[in-house]
Amino acid sequence: MANNLKDNWNQFKKVTTQLLNENRYSASCQVWNNDMTELVNEYKQEEMAWYNSPQITENGFMTTTQNLWYTHYLNKKRLMALGLKAHYDYIEPTEYVKKENRRYPYWDYSHDGKNLICKISDEMNYRKTFYDGNRCVWSDERKKSQGEYYIIQSKSMNGNYICPSCGWEGTLECFVDGCDYCQTKFHIEDLKQKVSSVYNPGDWTQRRDGFTIHKNFVPMYVVLVIIVIALLAIGSNTGGSMMMLAPLLAFGVMAVFTMIFVGKKSKESMTGGPAKTSQTLEKIRNVDKHFSIETLIGNLSNKLLSICYASSAEEIGPFAVCDMTTLIARYRGVIDCKLLECVLMDYQTDDNFQHLQVKVGMMLTRYENGRVRQEKAYLKLGLIKSIRALTQSINDVNVYRCNSCGTSLSLLNGGKCEYCGQGLDLKEYDWVIEGYQYE
Repeated sequence: MANNLKDNWNQFKKVTTQLLNENRYSASCQVWNNDMTELVNEYKQEEMAWYNSPQITENGFMTTTQNLWYTHYLNKKRLMALGLKAHYDYIEPTEYVKKENRRYPYWDYSHDGKNLICKISDEMNYRKTFYDGNRCVWSDERKKSQGEYYIIQSKSMNGNYICPSCGWEGTLECFVDGCDYCQTKFHIEDLKQKVSSVYNPGDWTQRRDGFTIHKNFVPMYVVLVIIVIALLAIGSNTGGSMMMLAPLLAFGVMAVFTMIFVGKKSKESMTGGPAKTSQTLEKIRNVDKHFSIETLIGNLSNKLLSICYASSAEEIGPFAVCDMTTLIARYRGVIDCKLLECVLMDYQTDDNFQHLQVKVGMMLTRYENGRVRQEKAYLKLGLIKSIRALTQSINDVNVYRCNSCGTSLSLLNGGKCEYCGQGLDLKEYDWVIEGYQYE
């Protein structure tokens, strides 16, 4: 009896402790969710104010990493060069809603070894209008379009802060004047959470394989239904035996067509779709267990947008180790760019670097001869990153600092140190482009 009472008491303590921990975790998540939601809404307000202002200021966003802000900077600079201006008519804020029956918004947290990553999935509702003088030339409008906001912070899951330079963990007081451990100097504001990328997975056409029946099978079956009706009509004129065989023949034809079509789609997926991405992901995670394809796409989108909006090769120098000069003229009239598709094709490593082959599709919006037109561009990209850079996500403190003298670096001058002249070697921290080829 005593043993049973002791066992029951131990079980009670175990369950009680588990419930307390769950409630504590839930409470902390609610605080995190609220903080992250406020940051996203601050970012939306900054974006609206940035485009609606006639000026173009340097480092105009306080809520974003330098990578994301830089895309806005180059975009507005491109618009002004073309004599255009963009105006946000509205951007609906993200609401902090905890109702279980609502699909959006929702929050997801992960950790890449140094940084806390938050993904907020929500519906985008906005209208951004482009003007040439007083004439509206194009309007980018979205209603209930699925969107994702990625937020990054140098912070551990238990609440401590992590030095983005050496990885040492401590309380906020340990970083007031830089890292107490490695003596790296940075501002305490650099440790705050920032929006690192914004992504529209609803535009990611790699998802089209998930809608195969809707997009391809339904039209095929409509044709087969017509064939069945025709066979039944023939059977009614030729006798009862044909009436019985008609459905069997039709279903047989449907089965054969389905097998051929599914086999074709499976082959396409294996060679350049979701199945190929899954294979490549498995190879990457054998080396980097924290790798996230969503974060890769967000960071890659920032780089591709910067390339499309750049007016000189120097502006995109940190993002590539290959010659990007020819792309400047090619993208001269692009005023908007969205990443549509991203397939991970292959992954290899050597003693010094990781190499990733990616296939991407983009939607480009051009303004030429007073008119707007859209086109799709399909690219094969080769990406390279140091074998030592296994952290999936990066932030400004971790990257934009001169390795020689410690001075903060800016993308505005091509990542060159104004004191010692050393350039930013981004591949020591993040993926950079080593090959850029049109399909």
